[in-house]
Amino acid sequence: MRGAVLFFAGVGFLAPAARADHADFVVVNANASKAYTDQKFVNGVPKPETYVFYQGKYFGGDTYDRSLSRATFMDIAKVLAPSLAKHSYYPTRDVKATDLVIVVNWGTTMTDYGGKSVPESQFQFQQELADIQSYNATIEAGGIADPSPITFDLMIDQANAMSAEKVAESNAGLLGYSNEINKEEEGEWASPDGLNSSAESHLADLNEERYFVILLAYDYQKMVNAGKAGDRQPRPVWSVRMNIRAAGNNFTEALPAMSKVAADYFGRQLDNLMSTQTDVGKNSKVEVGPVKILDDIVIVK
Repeated sequence: MRGAVLFFAGVGFLAPAARADHADFVVVNANASKAYTDQKFVNGVPKPETYVFYQGKYFGGDTYDRSLSRATFMDIAKVLAPSLAKHSYYPTRDVKATDLVIVVNWGTTMTDYGGKSVPESQFQFQQELADIQSYNATIEAGGIADPSPITFDLMIDQANAMSAEKVAESNAGLLGYSNEINKEEEGEWASPDGLNSSAESHLADLNEERYFVILLAYDYQKMVNAGKAGDRQPRPVWSVRMNIRAAGNNFTEALPAMSKVAADYFGRQLDNLMSTQTDVGKNSKVEVGPVKILDDIVIVK
């Protein structure tokens, strides 16, 4: 995989302005290998490490969002850099000697693919119709106790439900909700009303558009050595997935809020999802030195 790498010649910080439009919840999923956290945080103090940013994938969603589509990789990098510095992650000019390559992915989740549920092929569609006709004929012959025939409208409703389920499942993997949802579903028996409020909240998140940023941090020196040895694709030493609902927010203002909350978990392991209320719309200013796009580097597969 090839892509542009960014580094910052210098990053300065200015005090944030005292304006906040509203409050909202940022949800964070964070994972880190124990070997990494043991060497990163000695007696709770983060060891300084250098990094370069690598442009990952942009997820545009299924609705037009000007605040999201106009946000560039550079815009996002400028917001993330001060948050990373809080835990002793510093940008470097020397790509060959950098400790980490941090891949940045961003965008918005899907909902129900615009409400459309189209079979994968015409053959599949015809097969579904044949199944319906067979089912209805069996009912008419008295072969099934349930007297309710499957109608075309019911088929569409069921297909849409399946589509929504697939979208929710995809969003769960994207945002890092899968393990949490699985644990909550295993404990459903403990709640007389089914899912508890936390599970209901998480499932609701998966069925709405949510802005997100995903950081995947790779040990670059190990990547280089693994590539020379012909080893398999490296795994990130840590990852952070941050998200906030899109409705009522715009990406430009939501990004600093997400970065602010997620900063406490860079390089750390969270066993559960962390949901934190924070101000959205607070104007923060960051002074960034000259930025240069270096030659492409290769992330070994």
